[in-house]
Amino acid sequence: MRTTLFLVSCVAVLACLGAPDVAHGLVSQPSSGAWPRRLQPAEPESVSMSRAGLRGATLALEEAIAGGDIKGAVLLVARRGRIVLHEALGVRDGFNASWPDMPSPPMPRDGIFDLESMTKPFTVFLAMRMQESGRFPGFKIDNPVVSYFPEFADASNPDKRLVTIRDLMRYVSGEDMDASGVLGASDRWHTMLTAPLLYTPSRKVLYSDLGFRLLGHVLEKAGGSSLQSLMKAYIFDPLEMSSTSYRPKLYMPAKSDRFVGTAWSSVRGRYLRGEVQDETDYDVEENTGTSQHGHLTGCDGLFSTALDLAKFAQMLLNRGVHVRGLDALCNPMLLVCPGERVTSRSSVERMTTLQTGDLGLPTPAVTFAQNLFYSGKGLGWEMVDPGAWPGGDHTSTVAYSKTGGAGTLLVIDPDPARDLMIVLLTNHGLPGYDHLGVDADQMWYWDEFDAMIEHIRAEEVSDAVSLSMIDVP
Repeated sequence: MRTTLFLVSCVAVLACLGAPDVAHGLVSQPSSGAWPRRLQPAEPESVSMSRAGLRGATLALEEAIAGGDIKGAVLLVARRGRIVLHEALGVRDGFNASWPDMPSPPMPRDGIFDLESMTKPFTVFLAMRMQESGRFPGFKIDNPVVSYFPEFADASNPDKRLVTIRDLMRYVSGEDMDASGVLGASDRWHTMLTAPLLYTPSRKVLYSDLGFRLLGHVLEKAGGSSLQSLMKAYIFDPLEMSSTSYRPKLYMPAKSDRFVGTAWSSVRGRYLRGEVQDETDYDVEENTGTSQHGHLTGCDGLFSTALDLAKFAQMLLNRGVHVRGLDALCNPMLLVCPGERVTSRSSVERMTTLQTGDLGLPTPAVTFAQNLFYSGKGLGWEMVDPGAWPGGDHTSTVAYSKTGGAGTLLVIDPDPARDLMIVLLTNHGLPGYDHLGVDADQMWYWDEFDAMIEHIRAEEVSDAVSLSMIDVP
């Protein structure tokens, strides 16, 4: 009897405490039936994974290093909140064209990598957080871009008045892949804002770095601060992502021995370590705003570690909840778990499910570049594709991924039977652009990107991890 009264009293107390959007509050069970989880190291067998199967993933990376396709990598795999593999391989720095045999220390497990386009989901997440927070009056993702930058539309581009923030987030804005003439322009943002559309908005999917650069610019305007400050307040600090940042040489100088090198830049005349490799993004960072508060881009520019990315992925798998305490404290009888609801379940669903309808490729992608350029999109994410997809052939139909052009990949499979993430970070460096163009069918191709996906063994690693789940048919 006393036990029953105690539990009833606890439920009453918890009900009084239980505002789910309050930091360190009590979060109810997600609709999936899975408890919010805090990442913890564990043995593979504890979550029904094969140690030998996971070894196949690291063997694929060892082969890539031995064959000279990459110099080093960090691989993290987690299932049901348990980190079953977190391994560093090879050396910290990638290929250096001016000094091919440059000495390099071993790759650290907490190496800080240039994420390139893996920045995009963070930009989207920030937009959703700004909309939900209520701290930015009038900000909605369905607002037109022209309401923030009137110069975005002019008489020669009437369709640009139709472009919304959401259109930028799901790659249907009509913006070209990039704008010409940005490097060295007297007003770089004016050049990007006034670039003509390639097609009528909401008529097709086309991957656009330009669209995400503009998305970040809108968020800085609406938020009254830099992307660095906004993301720190709304993403990095709440998720305890202490090694994630733009411009790490400026914002995380004490961690410089962990910066992973990518390549020699002939434009900058130096080897790049802790600097975004994409020359356009670097040019914008250095030449807009001030040295301490320069405008950043929503396209590329973030640096992070495998563990920090895993925290972001686990929050998505938790349907918007970040658990700071041990998940052993979750009490099934009370139906609550200590944690912080960082964003709503509905926002996570919108970001990570198909948001482009039938606007994507009518058939499975034949190449990885086709998947990148034209596949069905979530908000910032590439959805699983039965054709060429870096997440491999053995995920569920609800999996999603994001590739970083310098050789990084994040695959998340929220299917309750899988509840899986794969974080693959390498120092491959950006592929070249000699074989980027449009074929006879008016489809973009990018042979070097396809080769990069093969070099980092994206499919082999993903398939080995997926097949190591011994309880999934």
